[in-house]
Amino acid sequence: MSVFVILLLAGLAVCGFLLRRQPPRVPAGAVPAPRGVEPLQPVDAWQQSIRLAPVGHYHADSEAGRRLLEKLRREEQRQWPQEGRN
Repeated sequence: MSVFVILLLAGLAVCGFLLRRQPPRVPAGAVPAPRGVEPLQPVDAWQQSIRLAPVGHYHADSEAGRRLLEKLRREEQRQWPQEGRN
């Protein structure tokens, strides 16, 4: 048991030495804080702002294209997060 403790302490010492040996990549004050960051918004609002772009080889004026677009809209509506659903 004492051998395990000695090996553990030696391993921690080697890890500490290797970490201290590497200089920091970026000095603390070298990168300024970002300005004009957009305010945070809930994930639900962010997800609802994404709209499906109907792009494909079908034409929206054909009956099959209209059915497919309607199916995509229903699926998008079904997958929108609802308050308290999770």
